[in-house]
Amino acid sequence: MDNLAHTLIGIGVARSGLSRKFGPGTTLTLALSSNLPDVDALYAFWDGWNRFMLRRTHTHALVSLPLLAAGLAFVLGHRYRQQSWRTLFGLSALGIGLHILFDLVNSFGVVVLWPFDRNRYELASVFIIDLAIWGIALAPLVAGSFLRDPAIRERAYRLSCAGLAVYVGACVLAHARSESIVREYLALRGIRAERLELFPEPLGPDRFRAAALHGSDWEIVLCRVLSGRCEPLGERRTDRSAPRVREVRESPRGRALEWFMAAPVWTLESDGSVSVQDLRFESAVLPRGNPFVVRFPPGTVEPVFR
Repeated sequence: MDNLAHTLIGIGVARSGLSRKFGPGTTLTLALSSNLPDVDALYAFWDGWNRFMLRRTHTHALVSLPLLAAGLAFVLGHRYRQQSWRTLFGLSALGIGLHILFDLVNSFGVVVLWPFDRNRYELASVFIIDLAIWGIALAPLVAGSFLRDPAIRERAYRLSCAGLAVYVGACVLAHARSESIVREYLALRGIRAERLELFPEPLGPDRFRAAALHGSDWEIVLCRVLSGRCEPLGERRTDRSAPRVREVRESPRGRALEWFMAAPVWTLESDGSVSVQDLRFESAVLPRGNPFVVRFPPGTVEPVFR
C-alpha cells in the first residue's frame, strides 16, 4: 500500500474514538507508526539489489513489531510526557499492525514470519495505489471541515473504517472469484497450468490479470470479475530451461530472484546475457514499463539493474 493510504488509515483509526479515549499524541502516534515499517526503503540508497529483495522483510515481520513499537514509544514519550509508555507502545503496535495488514492485501508480498519462514505471503487483492481507498479514507477528513459536532465527526471516521473493511473484504472475495473464473477458462482451452498467479489491476477490483505457466510459456489473461469473462492477452515465453539460463537460475542470486518473483520471465539474449523480470509489476490497464528488470551479463552470474 502507498504511504498516503497508510497515513490516512492511521489517522482514521485514531479519530474513530481512540483520540478521545487516550488524548494528546494519539493521532500523531498512529500516523507515524502506520508508516514506520517502510523504513526498509532506505536500502535503496546504498544497495540496488536489496532495494527490493529486502523490502517487506525485516521491518514488516511480526517479530519486529514490538521492537519498532518500543522505539517509537520511547521517542514520542519525550514529547508527550503526560502519556504512559504503555499507551504509546500499544498505539504504535496497532499502527504497525495495520501497516502489515494492508501491505498483505496487495501483490508485493510480506515476509511476515521472518526469520522463521521466508515465504512472501500475499492476498493479491488490491493494487498498490487504490483510488477507492483514498476516497473512503479522505471522506471524513473533508466532511470534518463542515461538521461541528465532535460526536458526528467521530461517527464519520468510524463509518470510514467500516467502509475500508468492507471494501478490502470485497476485493479479497473478487480475487477468489477471479481465480475460479480463470481456472475454468484455462480448462476449456485445454491448458494445464503448473503455476497460476493473479494480480490486481489498477482502477478498481473488478479486473485481475492472471499468469498461467505451462511448459515454456506464461499465458496472460485479463479476468473481468463482474461479467465472468476472460480476455486473452497473449503469451510470454520464458527461457528457463536454456543451459545458460539454468546456470544463472541455480546461482545464489538466481535462486534469490526465483524466491522473490511471483511470475519470472527469463530471457536469453543474443549476446549470451540473461535478463529476468516479474510479470506482477506489469499492467494490462495502465501502460508502464517494468521497474524490476535484472540482467546478468555474458559469462557471469552477478546481476546488474536496468
